[in-house]
This record gives sequence, structure tokens and C-alpha cells, in this order.
Amino acid sequence: MARRLLLTSMLIAPLALAACTGDEKADDQAAANASNVASNATAPANAANATAPAPAPDAFSRYVGHYPFDKVGAHSWHDDPLVVKAVEKTVSDKAVRKWVLEDAGPATPIAMVGGRVASWACEAHNCGPHQWVTLVDPRDGATEICYFDESVAPEKTRWFRDGKEEERPGKCPEVEG
Repeated sequence: MARRLLLTSMLIAPLALAACTGDEKADDQAAANASNVASNATAPANAANATAPAPAPDAFSRYVGHYPFDKVGAHSWHDDPLVVKAVEKTVSDKAVRKWVLEDAGPATPIAMVGGRVASWACEAHNCGPHQWVTLVDPRDGATEICYFDESVAPEKTRWFRDGKEEERPGKCPEVEG
């Protein structure tokens, strides 16, 4: 019994000392974990924003977990002929289409959001004010694109579907991959 207590103390002591010494790596990891927990706890609970598991493989969901600029087979998300065709059919504005198919800016990994394949990207060095989200239903390829440009309309987003456009309040939804 005394031996077990001594062994337990030897294992716990270094952990306690690391906690007391202000070990920066441990503090950084704890802060990162707390941030992840906090963001998960405050994530929207409705189905439209909830991350869902990927459906059976298809032309779009094979990109889930990859960045839009990653090659999956012969193509990246941005140069896949089916994605390009979906964006061209969806967005009537040429300038917006160009931004959505651009692969030079920051992006998150492609994810499943509300049963749709979601790709989020933004303009380099201008992410908050200029960003877009492409949402594709993997079953039928139906595509919806949210486009936000604060310099044009700071309180509204432009939403494109089937070549039509509408404005909605707020910013584009976040995509966490």
C-alpha cells in the first residue's frame, strides 16, 4: 500500500509542478481546448448549421475534409468541372463567379453542413469584410452560394440559387471543417 502511494505520488508530482510553473505549452493547449469547447457549446443548434456526417461518396462529398485547393484525384474543388458548372449555373454575376472559383485566398476545409457540402473562402487580407460560402446538395447538385462584400453592403449578403439572386440580412454562415 505504501509502495502504491509512493508510486502514485511520483507520477502526480511532475504534473502538479508543470501546472504550477506556468508551462506555456500546457497553458496554450488548455486555452485552445477551452476555445474549442466554448465554440462547440455556442454553435447554432438548428439543423441548417449543424455539421452532419458525409453521405455516400459522390462527385461533391469526396472533397469533404480537404481544402478547396487540395487535389482529390485529378481536380481540386475549384477546377472540378461539376463544381465549376454548378457555380456557373447558380451565380449570374460574373465578378462574384470569379471570386467563388478563385483558389488563392484563405479557406477552411470543406465540410458537411445541414446535409450539404460546404466550402468557405475569403479574399486574402480581407476575410471578414469579403467572404463567400458554396453549398451543394450532394444528391442532386443543387447549389446555393452566399456572398458577402462589406464595402458594397455591410449589413447584407447576396444569395444565389438557380441563376437568381436575393439579399438577406447578416453575413454568410460559418463553415468549420
